[in-house]
Parts: sequence; C-alpha cells; structure tokens
Amino acid sequence: MNLFMLDVDGTLIDSYDFDSDCFRSAVEEVMGIELTDDWGAFTNVTDVGILEELIEQQGMRHERMRILREVKTLFLKKLRLYIASNATEVAATPGAIKFVNDMKSHPNVILAIATGGWEESARMKLKAAGFDVSGVSFASCSDAMTRSEIMALAAFRAKQDTGAIFTRRVYFGDGEWDKMATSTLGYEFVAVGTKVQHHTRIPNFAHYDAIFGKLGLSDMLNAKTA
Repeated sequence: MNLFMLDVDGTLIDSYDFDSDCFRSAVEEVMGIELTDDWGAFTNVTDVGILEELIEQQGMRHERMRILREVKTLFLKKLRLYIASNATEVAATPGAIKFVNDMKSHPNVILAIATGGWEESARMKLKAAGFDVSGVSFASCSDAMTRSEIMALAAFRAKQDTGAIFTRRVYFGDGEWDKMATSTLGYEFVAVGTKVQHHTRIPNFAHYDAIFGKLGLSDMLNAKTA
C-alpha cells in the first residue's frame, strides 16, 4: 500500500499569496511588528512555528498564549472575509480535485493531508476550492509545530484509520521546507510547481499519470478500483 501525503497551500490550492498576506497582516496587528515575507528565514515554516520563533525573538514569551490565540483568531477572520469576497480566486491547482477523488478510491493508495497551517484554515480553503476530503486523515500545526512532526503524525493517523501497512510514503509539496522534512523522515518527495528543484517534480496534477511514471508505479494505473 502506498501512502500519498499532500500539502495544501501551493500544492492542492493556489492559495500561497493570499494565505501569506492574511497571516502576515494578523501577526503584524497583534504583535505590532513588521514581518518578513521570506518564510525560509524561519526554522519551522508552519503557522505555529513562525509565531513561536517571533515570540522568542521579540522577548514576548510572557504573552505567548495570548499571541497564539489572537493571531489565529484574526487570521481566520481575515481568511474568511477574503474567501467570501474572492470566492472565484480560491482555486484548486489544475487536476488536483480529480487526483484527490481518484486516489481516495484507488485500491493501492491511502491519502492523508499534512499541512503547516492550522486545521481550521486548511479545511476552510479546501472546501472553498471544491475539495471533498471526508475520510482523509489530517494533520496540521494545530497538532504539532514542525513539518516533520506533522508529516509523521499524518502517517500515523492514516495507519490507525485504515489499518494499512505502507510500503512507501510519498509527500507532495511545493516548498524547500517540505523537501527537507521528507528527507529527515526518509519519505519520498514529489515537488509540485516551480519553486523547488527536485528530481521528481510535476508542474501540477493535470496529467497525474506522470506522477506514477516518475515514482516507478506505472502499473498502478491499471489497477481496478474496489
């Protein structure tokens, strides 16, 4: 059985820019600082990881719980308002919805979502973009701070939810931090889009059969769904 783990922003949804803008704005309003847009400058590129690092840098440890709570609340509010006003701009990457739907019913694949965002925001965006992720195991920075911890938890939950034994664990992501986390865990990595150079890379999910060829799993295309 193959475990396919999926990132959300920039991978399943073309949401990287507006999500980053909403997050940055919420952080700046709550903490009263100017936030860089170079996410690679942070050790843990997750919403909670970035906040924890900023709290330490600013010497605001005594206000940690308030900051985490208020940033998340404000971020979700901004995201909700953006989606309500720009519904047509919250779009799935080409082929991503079909890929998710087909893989959910594939006899040799178990799907899981592992995102560096909060679960509430990820589910909000996925729903707005037209995804049905019911029955898909889920892990986010609501559960753990680091990418590798989130991915490991998604794999654990997928095993618990399905009882499957995974011979391969493959993560689909669009950031260098995704690539590094998969390397740490010993998972395979498929780079989606153009931001990461990697030997296994696809522009999007429009022709997802190419994914199986790159992973040496072409025979899976001929498998009959249960």
